[in-house]
Amino acid sequence: MFKKTFTAAALIVATAVTALPAAAQQISFGISAANQQERDLIRGGLLIYQLANGGDPAQVLNQAVTGNVGVIHQEGNGHNGSLVQGGQGQSGGVFQFGNNTNGHLAQGANGAADLLFTFGW
Repeated sequence: MFKKTFTAAALIVATAVTALPAAAQQISFGISAANQQERDLIRGGLLIYQLANGGDPAQVLNQAVTGNVGVIHQEGNGHNGSLVQGGQGQSGGVFQFGNNTNGHLAQGANGAADLLFTFGW
């Protein structure tokens, strides 16, 4: 299911890029888990990211009390990003690349697992 979701997202992004007006300055797409297997995959990926980056507190948020895991990764300049988790057992990642992007992810349901990718120019 995750593979189908990712493939669909990639096709949507490819189609959207060809139809972008000249004034567009960013493109974003998100992935939300639809079942437990996808939630586990996203959570595992974020935990591996955390280990690979040494758990840098500026980029990785891990709340032991609520069991939430979150990552904000920014490459480039002038990004504005946020991650708000309002439940328990949530996994979220905001990944921003390029310049001057706005990417915000808000999770409210327990066990939510979401990724947001934003590319700006």
